[in-house]
Amino acid sequence: MKNFLRSIVALTVVLMLAGQAFAQGTVKGMATDDNGEPLIGATVLLVGTSRGTATDFDGNYILENVPSGEQQLMASYTGYADLTQTVMVADGKEVTLNFQLGEDIEVLEEVVVIGYGTIKKDDATGAVNAVSDESFNRGAIISPDQLITGKIAGVQITANSGEPGGQSSIRIRGGTSVNANNEPLYVIDGVPIDNAGINPGGFQAGRNPLNFLNPEDIETFTVLKDASATAIYGSRGANGVIMITTKRGKAGDRPRISYNAWASVAEAVNTVEVLNADQFRSLVTSAQPENLKLLQNADTDWQNEVLQSAFGQNHNLSLTGGGESFGYRASIGYLNQDGILRTSNTERTNFSLNYNHNMLDNSLKVNFNLKGAFTKDRISPNGVIGAGVAYNPTLPILDPGSIFGGYYEYPISVLNAGTNPVAELEQTLDQNEGVRGLGNMEINYELPFIKGLSAKVNVGFDINKGERSRFLPSTIRYQLNSANPGEVRAENYTRISSLLETYLTYDKPLESINSRLNFLAGYSYQDFNNSFPSYVANGLPNDFFGVNNPSGAEELQVRNSVIENRLISFFGRVNFDVSNKYLFTATLRRDGSSRFGPNNRWGIFPSAALGWKISEEPFMEGALDVLSSLKLRLGWGITGNQEIGDYNYLARYLPGDALAQYQFGNDFVTTLRPTAFDPNLKWEETQTLNAGIDFDFLSGRFGGSIDVYQKTTDDLLFTVNVPAGTNLANRVLTNIGSLENRGVELALNGYVIDTRSFQWNLGFNVAYNQNEITKTIGDEDETFLGIQYGGISGGTGTTIQVLRKGESVSSFFVYEHILDANGLPRSDQVDYNEDGATNLLDIYIDQNGDGAINESDRVVYESALPNLTYGLTSRMNYKNFDLNFTLRASTGNFVYNNVLSGNSARQNVTNQSSPPSNLLVRGLLVDFEEPQYLSDYYVEDASFLRMDNITLGYNFPLTGKGLSLRLYVTAQNLFVLTEYTGLDPEIGNRAGSGLPELGIDRDIFPRARTIIFGGNLEF
Repeated sequence: MKNFLRSIVALTVVLMLAGQAFAQGTVKGMATDDNGEPLIGATVLLVGTSRGTATDFDGNYILENVPSGEQQLMASYTGYADLTQTVMVADGKEVTLNFQLGEDIEVLEEVVVIGYGTIKKDDATGAVNAVSDESFNRGAIISPDQLITGKIAGVQITANSGEPGGQSSIRIRGGTSVNANNEPLYVIDGVPIDNAGINPGGFQAGRNPLNFLNPEDIETFTVLKDASATAIYGSRGANGVIMITTKRGKAGDRPRISYNAWASVAEAVNTVEVLNADQFRSLVTSAQPENLKLLQNADTDWQNEVLQSAFGQNHNLSLTGGGESFGYRASIGYLNQDGILRTSNTERTNFSLNYNHNMLDNSLKVNFNLKGAFTKDRISPNGVIGAGVAYNPTLPILDPGSIFGGYYEYPISVLNAGTNPVAELEQTLDQNEGVRGLGNMEINYELPFIKGLSAKVNVGFDINKGERSRFLPSTIRYQLNSANPGEVRAENYTRISSLLETYLTYDKPLESINSRLNFLAGYSYQDFNNSFPSYVANGLPNDFFGVNNPSGAEELQVRNSVIENRLISFFGRVNFDVSNKYLFTATLRRDGSSRFGPNNRWGIFPSAALGWKISEEPFMEGALDVLSSLKLRLGWGITGNQEIGDYNYLARYLPGDALAQYQFGNDFVTTLRPTAFDPNLKWEETQTLNAGIDFDFLSGRFGGSIDVYQKTTDDLLFTVNVPAGTNLANRVLTNIGSLENRGVELALNGYVIDTRSFQWNLGFNVAYNQNEITKTIGDEDETFLGIQYGGISGGTGTTIQVLRKGESVSSFFVYEHILDANGLPRSDQVDYNEDGATNLLDIYIDQNGDGAINESDRVVYESALPNLTYGLTSRMNYKNFDLNFTLRASTGNFVYNNVLSGNSARQNVTNQSSPPSNLLVRGLLVDFEEPQYLSDYYVEDASFLRMDNITLGYNFPLTGKGLSLRLYVTAQNLFVLTEYTGLDPEIGNRAGSGLPELGIDRDIFPRARTIIFGGNLEF
């Protein structure tokens, strides 16, 4: 009986399925554009379901199992308007339905993201540039900022080192500050992130704050450059704003799965040329034979020993799709990248989720964004590259019987000896593990009682938690020299930011005058809560437990730092478009920041801009066949910079470090040190004037823009000396200076070739910027030499840069070296003046003629800031092949070669107070017995031309439902053309410095040359 019932049920199911099968048909056809050209990868969706397919390389599609009867199918393709058509499907039959899609005018007009909204590029009155994912740089991209390097005029992106996950310096139209942050404000899917996370300094210095973002998840970068565009962000807009929008699905999209992966190998491009072991031994023999006892018989290339071939891999999987009224995208990614310096590595697992839903006949729209990452970094010790240059090449790497962990080191009895760089790399464990999550929900409701009025709420968060720890075992040589060898240093960090924004927008067409009026008014509240509990333990009982055994240390110092700040804002904007010809924009923002004292917490930041679409005028009708678009822009605005740190307006006492403890018996007492304060601190204020012109030729095939700007920053923050007893310290941060940037930008873009089988797009940009300090403390004092900064290796407290009125930021402050008959700097061992003595007057110019060489004879000589920066991008597609590359260039930028200045004097081998150290081969071109750190000889022209990346790809003509496969090979940092003699002409800011110490080559982590093999699969 049971078997009979089972048979009946099974037969019923089969009959039902059969009935359904016979009640279905197949729809096939082609999707083309207005010219009949096939659209590859267009989506064809059965309306009311999530079922769909995609066109193949010939534009054809097949959609099977379509229910019989009258059905609606919708075709969509990026850049084209969606098209829905009705078709009658017969049981078991095949029917043809072709789609001819027209261009989407709104998409073609390029809508760009701006503060608290979007605008058509053609209606923008400010200096706004957008870069979409199809134009991004390709390769082993770890940090998102690398995607747009060289793409936008006036945006200079410089990696501070070649370390994977290392920080970059980004300058938009030159820096606007000296002591405050010069980085732009980042807004990610509507959430501004705290620039304090970008500031260098502290134990967390040097890590890129954008690393938690997967570059594969990013859809567009939009850069707001002038104050008329950035004033809507008020006290955070002085350095520009970068809006990052991530990818998302849209309603009607068929489900698509995409997998892409790459593998890479990287090598050092070059090394510093130093003496080999035989040359070094010969030099010591002739110059200081007493030091021969400190030499060994090895021949070690220390630079090669600390470097390695670096391998990397990256995997990304995403699901994108949508229904009739919603869209979604979810992704997960994994990255593991070694650095070319041994032991350096970054590892990241990240995820993202985007969901959008339209409800109530599209009057209610909800967007949800969530992204996060788990990161783990292995960080190499500072100075290892420099140690590899200078360390004695006759010493071996290993000594199995040594007390230094099996590595060879000078005996403890040898004073002032360096540390074996390989031993330091391998024995130091410095790592950072963290988790970061950023998300928000946006709700936009079109109010029914007033047409065009909508209300929006944006609630967001940014949470960053982790631990940075560093373990130095007692076997490292410099640890054995300390009173309590063996050290563990750890800092837990928690940064939590929450955001609430509410605003109204009102869009009113004025049909009688063919115009449109748009209003925006809103409120923003964002708070930042940071805590940094940490400890330092010295004198570990053993090295076995590493960072896990601080409790038994001889010295243990524990502290906790809690930092909180708030930003409350009211903002508004009005856009007025008259007859689609005359544009007017005005914004106003009032910010209140807890980073300043009660008298200066609130500020007002206005802006105004005008635009004129000349091409819309009747007198231009005859020229539109050639000059299809022409627009003039003029903008003015005031923005601020509140990134000065916290509590600088308050009198504070901070705990000292372990070196500043007092000992009472067996107890160590932590000291407290006072900090200087200024109760009247306020934000730096930048006033910007911008004039621009946008143009397009031949219906947009070629286009570009020209901008001229002037930025003046007042109330510039300087750290100045104060009389003893008037403050808690002798130097205080206060508003005292002014700074000006002036420049011109040109951007061109176009399709040089545009045929069915071959397309070639070229983009070129060039930017000129002149930076000048117009006011500092001490301007009235004729003897005032300027504010000196930019510490270098060598000497005690030696600095190489200066801030002075009339000069550029990051200017070098040096002695002018007299050249000999061969064009080389004079030797410090020759009495050129024949006065019976060799002194500095023999080698340096006495600028004031007082018969002595001192500080007053130092001169300002060049700057690290470039005069001109260039970018050239090319995208070529020939049938199934594609070839893309990005070239960058910079001229007028100089670098102080501290590696050369510190390793060019014979004192390296003749000094009796320390063991002999190596010299650069180029250093022997000059005959210096003592280092001449402040000679202008070491300030070198670092202009360069760099091939950032070049990619060759092939798209396989696969058949199937939306199936596509692309394989590619990329070379990064393929070549650099420069006259600079160091490892790399691009020198970013030193991590840990609050000053713009650009252009000082101490011993940077060099950039690698990388080869990448990758592929993308989508179905």
